[in-house]
Parts: sequence; structure tokens; C-alpha cells
Amino acid sequence: MKVKVIQLLKGMSFIGECKAQQKLPNFKLEQFGNAAYINKAHVRNTDKELAEQGLVEARHSLASGLYDVVVIDEALYALEFGLIPVEELVSIINSKPKKVELILTGGRNPPKEILELADYVSNIVLEKHPYQKGINARMGIDF
Repeated sequence: MKVKVIQLLKGMSFIGECKAQQKLPNFKLEQFGNAAYINKAHVRNTDKELAEQGLVEARHSLASGLYDVVVIDEALYALEFGLIPVEELVSIINSKPKKVELILTGGRNPPKEILELADYVSNIVLEKHPYQKGINARMGIDF
């Protein structure tokens, strides 16, 4: 199984997906985010441009026939932050070949247009985390 992950908001090289790409032969990652986190209240034009480039790559990856699974990472946050238009994401979903699995991540309240097209919808809710006890993120566990 060949997997392609397109990250719309992440551009950091230290994250787990970058390390996974080095170890998994059928896993390809492309990042389109900046190296800095995005502030929802102060979205930069470059954030929008990079996210839109990521959608172009997602469309290409879906149509290429090279991948069994394509993940558009943080796509729902990109919608929530106003980086990408919902119509473009809907168009990508509708153009997906039947044999390719498309996964969108991020966000808590996807637009109804996305919910109606989805086969699966999951909402992970934090009940308890070591950070609440003052334990910082641990290498190999949290990142």
C-alpha cells in the first residue's frame, strides 16, 4: 500500500511524519506549511498560498494512480482558518478515483458539505493527558 501525506499547515522537519518517511518505504510526505505555527487570528498571505499549493498537489496525487491512500493533513483546520475555500475541497473529494482512499484530518466542526460527502467521521475528544499534570511532550511518545 502506497500512502501520500500532504501537510497544509506544517513545515517543520522535526515532526513524526518526517521521521516516518525515512523508515517506511511506501510513505511519502510533502509539506506546504511554514516552519512557524499559524495564528488563526493573524493568517498570513503566504499561509494561504502554501495551503492552496498543497491542494494542487493533493489533486495531482489523487489522479496520479501512484497512491492507495492520500491524506490531506489539517485540511479541516485550513478551512476553519480561511486558508482554503470549501468549494475547492469539495471539488477534490468529488474528483477522487474510487480506488483511492482520501483522508482529511484536523478541525472539530467540518462544514456540512464535507460531512455529507464523507464515508467516515471521527471526533477525538481529550479526556485526560499527562500535560495536565505538568508533564511536557516526550520524544517518541508525543512527537
